[in-house]
Amino acid sequence: MNKKIKIRKKIANRKRLTLLACSALIFIFSLFSSYPILAVSYDNDQTLSQLEQTIANSLYSEFQKRMVLNTVQNAIEKGISPEDTLSIVKGSINNEVDAYNIKKFLDTAITAKDDGISETPLINKVKEGLAKKVDERLIINVLNQKSENMKIARDLLSKNEISNGEAEEMIDVLADSLANGVPESALGKVLKRSSEEGKSWEDVEIVTQELATLGLKAAELGISNDKIEAIFNQALDSNSSMENFCCSIQDLITAAIAAKVTSGTVSKDGITGNTGSVIPDLPSSPSGGGPIGSSPSTPSGETGSSPISPGGGNKTDNESGSSPFN
Repeated sequence: MNKKIKIRKKIANRKRLTLLACSALIFIFSLFSSYPILAVSYDNDQTLSQLEQTIANSLYSEFQKRMVLNTVQNAIEKGISPEDTLSIVKGSINNEVDAYNIKKFLDTAITAKDDGISETPLINKVKEGLAKKVDERLIINVLNQKSENMKIARDLLSKNEISNGEAEEMIDVLADSLANGVPESALGKVLKRSSEEGKSWEDVEIVTQELATLGLKAAELGISNDKIEAIFNQALDSNSSMENFCCSIQDLITAAIAAKVTSGTVSKDGITGNTGSVIPDLPSSPSGGGPIGSSPSTPSGETGSSPISPGGGNKTDNESGSSPFN
């Protein structure tokens, strides 16, 4: 009988020890699992303290300090990185940016966040502009254009399903194409055709970057936006493949510049001459080919095996000469 009691006591003790061990493990696990959250919270508090101190030490009026701080707090609450916010505020103060324009920088990012668009490309534009000491008004103009182009890109993608692509990356690339002169109507047709043909994002990205190079080239040669749109749409409507599409754009750009040279509006190097003249209507292009009257042999420097402009390589709006950040 005593043996049975002893066995029961041993079993009870083991159960108690097991429960204590489990409780200890749960406590330790909960302590370590909450540590990253506590660390992040601590880092955010530290960053916010730095922001408050940075703004307090600035030369802005009390009203402006409070306005910037309220915008900063709103940005962080919306999920915008405290580190990025601190970088923008510090860079703006160092560059003596108007307090109201600091608010505009952050408000643009907040609005993008609210619209379901990544704020990262916009924040990067602000940081890039501040690092290069670009005029604050130009930074705002670039932000507004970038934000608008990202919304257009988002809407175009919502109508066309492109596989194997991350939405944030696709929107950014397409927005850059729009900024570099690719007409919205032409970009929409490219996405529609690509979606119907089941093209992957890798294929679409290559084409849109090439179109951006061609669009930028056309703008640098002095071709108006209306004519660029006409060139892109004419080439797209008369070609079934993207390779022929890009080649036709190159041929049509060459034809448009040749027409301007003939009419005396520009010299052969593309520098504007007499003013007031209008580029003649573009020649019609038969299916799959370039403009009527064109031949495979065109002036040196205008064509080749690739429609990429001389010195080639795909350019983004950060790399091209169209950006005021250069």
